Amino acid sequence: MKNEHVQIIYLNGPSSSGKTTLAKKLQQEFEVPFLHVGIDKIIGWMPEKINDWKGGEALLGFSWKKGEDEVGNIIQELQLGLYAQKIGKTFQEVVLALATMGHHIIIDDVSFGKQQIDEWRKILKDFRVLWVGVNAPLSVLEQREKERGDRIIGATRGQFHKVHADVIYDLEIDTHLTNIEENVDKIKSKSFKKEHDHDRSRP
Repeated sequence: MKNEHVQIIYLNGPSSSGKTTLAKKLQQEFEVPFLHVGIDKIIGWMPEKINDWKGGEALLGFSWKKGEDEVGNIIQELQLGLYAQKIGKTFQEVVLALATMGHHIIIDDVSFGKQQIDEWRKILKDFRVLWVGVNAPLSVLEQREKERGDRIIGATRGQFHKVHADVIYDLEIDTHLTNIEENVDKIKSKSFKKEHDHDRSRP
């Protein structure tokens, strides 16, 4: 039986697409308290020495592997060591535990395509979830990547074509074409519509 009291908003998008900013704004706009749980927050629990975000190798944690795309542009592909893989599963288990306790949750994530999203769908199958794809043009994302100064150059390009591959969302938003207020309104409207539709489906 589905848990009628839990609403989860799952935000998926490449690095620098604006998910965290959007999640924080949503927290302010919803009357019901939402917890913001992101993969970056979970990674922040790890000892810094396990990960290497500057281009070196990390046998246990997260690291980057430099490569080129089909036209010769530099890309950085995320690598997961054994502990990083465990952390990924831990992230899902933490979300499931919070949902089971009845919390409203905004998930801020970078999943790579349909297979990984389907894993989340299976885990959250007993809860009402609004699946939201967050994106912006690649040129805009790369400019944000440079301006932020805390991201390795090439990571966004490495993620851009993989994150949304073959994924069907309830809602897709562009953080460049529409401002944050409009995007929040779209998500809120879709959330309430989804809730009302769900209510009408009850016997």
